[in-house]
Amino acid sequence: MKNGILVVFTLYLLSVSAAVHANVVWAIQDEWPPYVIDSQETNGVAHEIVSEAFAAQGYQLKHTIKPWSRALREVATQRYDIALTVWKSSERLEYLYFSDPYLINSLVFVTLKDNSFEYNGLKSLSQKRIGVLRGYAYDDAFMSSNDFDRLDADNLETNIKKLKVGRIDALVADKLFFRWFVKNNNLDIADFALVENPLAENPLYIAVSRDHPDKERIISAFNTGLKSLQQSGRISVLIEKYE
Repeated sequence: MKNGILVVFTLYLLSVSAAVHANVVWAIQDEWPPYVIDSQETNGVAHEIVSEAFAAQGYQLKHTIKPWSRALREVATQRYDIALTVWKSSERLEYLYFSDPYLINSLVFVTLKDNSFEYNGLKSLSQKRIGVLRGYAYDDAFMSSNDFDRLDADNLETNIKKLKVGRIDALVADKLFFRWFVKNNNLDIADFALVENPLAENPLYIAVSRDHPDKERIISAFNTGLKSLQQSGRISVLIEKYE
């Protein structure tokens, strides 16, 4: 009799554990300020939006920080449920299932304040030296153009240094990331000019493996929660927090 009670109690605990786990979404992502920040004070604007969208539908978001290539691989193999900040591509569509877009990454040209220019297509970059980031997913036309020179670097800090000493005429950066970096690294935004017309605007999504058994449930919950945030104006409030 005692063994029977123990078995029933064990099964009950397992069912409770499964129910709790079913309401947790496990995310993996590299650090990408201000979208995802590895800090006890703040988790970043993308993390906050995704977390609040899931919370509105009764889900808890938990995440870990890993290099980007590993993050995509572990989502694809279902070791984690979602990647937090993903751009669509034909290759990724083959193995990832995407949400509705929740932010726009605006890639802009940045110059020194007295050296700005008007961007009206790649021809307007003629003979310029443009600082880019190694491994970044730029547009194919931008990367193949012979009208200007692309000089790569490992990070934004290096490109800013190159800009200041005249080794490049402009750099390409995510607009929100650039503003955040300047604000948090004792730089003066007045020293720079952000060219008005962007090089590209890329919608940002969360993504689940196409083989994930709960992909529909996860994405549907996020999309529904996201709509409520958009309708309430909450997303604009969160973005302003990081500008």
